Amino acid sequence: MVRFRGFSFWMGAAAISLLAGCGAVFYNEGSKDSSLAAGLHNPEGVKAKIQVPADQCVISDFSNSGKAVNPKLFGASGGQWMAISSGGGGTIDSDFIADGGAHGDAKAAHIYGKLTDKGDKTYPGFQLQCHLKDTGLYDASNFTGLFYYYKCPSDDTAMKRRFGIGMAATLPSDQGGTCTNNCYDHFGNDLPSSNDWVKITLVFTDIKREGWGGAVIPPDFTDHLSELINLGWTHSGNNAAGTYNIDYWVDDVEFF
Repeated sequence: MVRFRGFSFWMGAAAISLLAGCGAVFYNEGSKDSSLAAGLHNPEGVKAKIQVPADQCVISDFSNSGKAVNPKLFGASGGQWMAISSGGGGTIDSDFIADGGAHGDAKAAHIYGKLTDKGDKTYPGFQLQCHLKDTGLYDASNFTGLFYYYKCPSDDTAMKRRFGIGMAATLPSDQGGTCTNNCYDHFGNDLPSSNDWVKITLVFTDIKREGWGGAVIPPDFTDHLSELINLGWTHSGNNAAGTYNIDYWVDDVEFF
């Protein structure tokens, strides 16, 4: 795309054509591409990704590291998994590492219990959450996406099932973020109901928010890859009053 700002239109069509023929490209002053002007390279745009070894792409398989994030995970340290019951909707078993992982693995994360939603806009939910580091932001810019294995048996009656990647722009300050209005609208995906393990692959360039949250600027997830805080799998009643049976599994979470 050719963009113009502050460009003097005294140049005739012939002059513009000549510049175009020489490969000249014009960028908005102050834009993230402005350093490409006059033939300069944009350092961010051309920064090569590091080839991360396979064992450093694994976030968790639960068999070897239990509730701890893989200690070899590239760029991470001290990360932990936890089970969270939000909004006063009920209690959740904190000992969530269970037998029977995906494709024959010994262990997986299993979240289950009874969730009560009063329909009072508190939006309680049961969440499996992974903090990628003990403190601070995690930089995932050397990766293209992530995948995980997920299972949701038919006895799960949640009205809403969602995976989300918490980052600075979508989490409030008490959780390490900068969001001040309509937080928690994370980039992620809706989760399917499946009695069998399914592999869910998310490419960073494709994932979206639901759209109800406060503005994220710039709006694309790939502009915020160095600002990740946590991963979360949440089942809820989505503000529909009632009691819900929650039952889902997660295993083999990896970047790629």
